[in-house]
Amino acid sequence: MNLKSFTRKVSSTRDHRLLAEAIFDQLENLFSPHAIAIFEDPLTNPRCSVSFSRGELYPIQKYPEIFWDWACQFDTSESIIPLAINTCNWNHTQDLGGDSYIMMLDNTPIKRTYLLIQSVQARTAHNIYEESYDAMQLAAARWQCIRAEKNASQEMRHRDIREAQYVDEISQRERFIENMKLVQQVALEISNPDSLKDLYYKAVEALRERLGFDRTTLMLLDMKKRSFSGTYGTDESGVTIDEFHTQYDLHQLSEEYIAALSSLESNLVIIEDAPIYTAGKVVGQGWNAMLILRDGNEPFGWFALDNFIHRKPITAYQKQMLDSFGSLFSQIYIRKRQEQNVRMLHSSMVELSRCTTVSDVCKSAVTFAIKNLGIDRMAVFLTDENCSYMQGTWGTDIQGNVVDESYFFGETQNFSLINLARAVPSEVAFEESVPIYHDCNIVGFGWAAMTVLTSNSSGPIAFIAVDNLLTRAPLTSQLREVIRMFSSSLAEVLQRTQAQEAIRELNENLELEVQNRTKELEEANRQLEVLSKLDPLTRLGNRRMLEHVMQKYCALDCEEAMSFGLILIDIDHFGLFNNHYGHLEGDIALMRIGNILEHHTKDEDEVFCRIGGEEFVLLMIGSNQEEVRLRAECIRQCIEDEGIKHQHNPEGELLTVSVGYSCYKTKGKDFNFDHLYQLSDKALYQAKSSGRNCVKRYELKDPQKDQIVA
Repeated sequence: MNLKSFTRKVSSTRDHRLLAEAIFDQLENLFSPHAIAIFEDPLTNPRCSVSFSRGELYPIQKYPEIFWDWACQFDTSESIIPLAINTCNWNHTQDLGGDSYIMMLDNTPIKRTYLLIQSVQARTAHNIYEESYDAMQLAAARWQCIRAEKNASQEMRHRDIREAQYVDEISQRERFIENMKLVQQVALEISNPDSLKDLYYKAVEALRERLGFDRTTLMLLDMKKRSFSGTYGTDESGVTIDEFHTQYDLHQLSEEYIAALSSLESNLVIIEDAPIYTAGKVVGQGWNAMLILRDGNEPFGWFALDNFIHRKPITAYQKQMLDSFGSLFSQIYIRKRQEQNVRMLHSSMVELSRCTTVSDVCKSAVTFAIKNLGIDRMAVFLTDENCSYMQGTWGTDIQGNVVDESYFFGETQNFSLINLARAVPSEVAFEESVPIYHDCNIVGFGWAAMTVLTSNSSGPIAFIAVDNLLTRAPLTSQLREVIRMFSSSLAEVLQRTQAQEAIRELNENLELEVQNRTKELEEANRQLEVLSKLDPLTRLGNRRMLEHVMQKYCALDCEEAMSFGLILIDIDHFGLFNNHYGHLEGDIALMRIGNILEHHTKDEDEVFCRIGGEEFVLLMIGSNQEEVRLRAECIRQCIEDEGIKHQHNPEGELLTVSVGYSCYKTKGKDFNFDHLYQLSDKALYQAKSSGRNCVKRYELKDPQKDQIVA
């Protein structure tokens, strides 16, 4: 096969096997070798398996191990390498039968591949390089190209598989999300029922009409009585019916259901090929499911479901929907039960709190319970802390009318239910299938319950007795909880009624004490407010006091212009005084000057304020210019007459002050303290420039011209 034909055949080959056949044909035509083989690097292929071969090949496993370390150093570009140049001290001609050659077809580290030409005839060996170089380079390139194409194809296939998995997972997730959305929507629709009974009905209807289940019944569990009772269910025609009259013993359930109630592993139990019941009678066969409802870890009921109508198997998506619906319904039920109990408790407290006597409280309690709690008959008996007697108050006759039973008085020793109630105070004790009494006479049979009302300190104070003489309705755990909560409220009101006068007196004393404390606090706050506005050294006002005075004047709502005057005083050379006499003498001098300034305020609205270390200010209102001048001069003279020694005063031997003042008229709302202060400050500066110990006034004759006058 000439090079051109070989090239055309190699270029069109898409498979390693066909390419190997072409290579083998070409090499046989050229060199007539004893054997030819293509295999992966034994260093990465310990089994030394041969991919393709022709002829009687010497076993690859028998090659020296170090030979492959030598062979792997060559690259594809080096074409065919004679084994004669190996550096392993291996006499290959003896083992292989003659001169042999090796070539690296693919130098990819994880897929390194060799071409072995074993025992070439001596007459053709000298031409092996010239005749095979181009052909083998082309073959190696094509080999690597096919390997790359296979890798790409395999990667594409893996990508398609992953994409298919993702699409399937997304589809499942979308279906799951749609189901969860439906469950959430259904839960939202039933989340605001008028009552628990309304919630039961809506839930049974929703499972059938919205979620697509054949039949369902909501059962409420009473673990204390080891029984369960119906609420609403679905008949054989798929119509929701009232099943509140039904009650069953727990042992009537199958073992799987009983075990599931006490296990926390799953809330959904499904039994295939099980009997299907209606009102306790077998009506068919199919799957039967229990969706357990829990409050925390404690079961309070379940939804019983079956496929009686359509006989379709339950799907995984329906199971997911049931799990989610059960969890959401439990939350709604618990919230509604708490809400209803709180509302009932609140209503009873409001009703009972209106009463002012013990008799009124007991009558109101019996009336409220008969009307609102679903109780047939009820009576309240007063007792002592030892429960030695029962004193009647108000109760119910055999027709269910509320009647006065204050005439009744009896012992408690011979009543087993009373002893049971005393053993579990604040809980509801009950007996099933017992005689029902009225005025010590048996009037029927059913359940009777009793609970002891206890005070916070002195023990029992009363009994509540209830029964089901009129309707024969079962005593459910929910009704017992309602009675317990109502009893707690009644006990609280009875205590409050008995101690009403003491509480009222306590409240009055407390109110008086609060008023006294409030006055003390207000006085303390007032004193703190005053202290916060005083300079602690001179007892004059400080900057806060000055701000307070300014705010008060600015708040004056007067249409007429008022006269405002500002006197600004600065002690002359006070820094020299402190340096010579010390800060203690400086503080004494400030206190003496502060005392003088305080005596020069005329009324409560005038307050001298210390606004700097030796700077004082007085804001005057309603004084004319002459009065302000006289006040300023009097202050200066009094301080000089005080005779405070100041030997380092360049102007004399006494401590003196420089005074600047200004006056102008304006409305209170237009009063600008900063402007008035600037005028007085300019006058004070002029007084200091004029030798100190003098009074200067700043007069504004023209808005464009300022003038200082003595």
